Amino acid sequence: MAKTEKSSWAPLRTFLTNVFVGANLATLVLLWVCCASTWIDPSSQPRVAVIGLLFPIFLILNLLFLPLWLIFKPRMLVVPVVGMALCGTYILDYFPLHLKPSGEPADLVVMSWNTHYLDGCSVDSVSAVADFLLDCKVDVACLQETSVNGEKFDKFYAWLRDEGYIVEHEGGQAVVSRFPILGFRTVEIESRMSNAAMCADLLVGEDTLTVFNVHLESISLSRAEKTEYGNVLLTPESEKVKSEARFLTGKLSEAAHYRAMQTQILVDRLDSLPAGRRVLLCGDFNDTPISYTYQTISRRLHNAYRHGGRGVGVSYSENFFPVRIDNVFYSNDWTCLEAHIVNGITVSDHYPLLARLKNLENQPK
Repeated sequence: MAKTEKSSWAPLRTFLTNVFVGANLATLVLLWVCCASTWIDPSSQPRVAVIGLLFPIFLILNLLFLPLWLIFKPRMLVVPVVGMALCGTYILDYFPLHLKPSGEPADLVVMSWNTHYLDGCSVDSVSAVADFLLDCKVDVACLQETSVNGEKFDKFYAWLRDEGYIVEHEGGQAVVSRFPILGFRTVEIESRMSNAAMCADLLVGEDTLTVFNVHLESISLSRAEKTEYGNVLLTPESEKVKSEARFLTGKLSEAAHYRAMQTQILVDRLDSLPAGRRVLLCGDFNDTPISYTYQTISRRLHNAYRHGGRGVGVSYSENFFPVRIDNVFYSNDWTCLEAHIVNGITVSDHYPLLARLKNLENQPK
């Protein structure tokens, strides 16, 4: 009798195994497609950029196959494990796995922060935000969405200068430095709105450090549009979901088109620098790690969070958009001891990204 029951279960087991294998292979292929999309220039194929945003969904689906195969058919674990290993560098870009930092002293502490005009604080409390930079022992800070006029930022910059910082700002961007600033200039990037980039040369010891501070093309969703998107997620209705998906895809594609052109300008600037020049490239990229912008830059520079962070990391979270879109990139002259997002400060819709770098010239041979 037991043998009969076992034989009757065998066809169903085989059928389910084939279904699960097919589903697992399909999610792996879609995961690989997300990775491959980062090589396609959105300036010519803007809608392709949207594919990379689906990466975490297909990654989670593949991870769910691990316990399923472990329970159902352990030898099939090889399918998701090998499949995900083939795009392992992308997974670590999205979800780096680093141990707790050793506490080794850093040679350079860098911050990138979209301050959102410090809308979350009053004029009287601006000095507390400046105190925050001092408490973090920041050497170089790249700030986006600052104001060149107004009492709030006048006070903010004045406090920083009193503490020994040098501040240069242009068009809503600011570079704050403990080191002498030899000069700064605007990097012309085409934008529909106020997105911009600037470049400053700092004298660090006897070396010149070129710092790029960028704020690449925004999706340009109004507060009302973000709220509507959140409402659709909370109370989904078929027609509303379709309409919102089309609208959001169009917005994302248009922004990706501009970011791709801006990225190429930055790449050209990087490639034109003198050989051996030390470089930092910081800012609000408005793009996730699985994107043309991030991956193109990371083929030239190292990303601090990738090499010193832990977990997904969320630098922007508003109206159901939790993402890491702020970055600190650095040249081969350093290694990253630690990178983390400071979630405790809430005066902006972005959180500051802090990176502690070690000069490789000071490393023991």
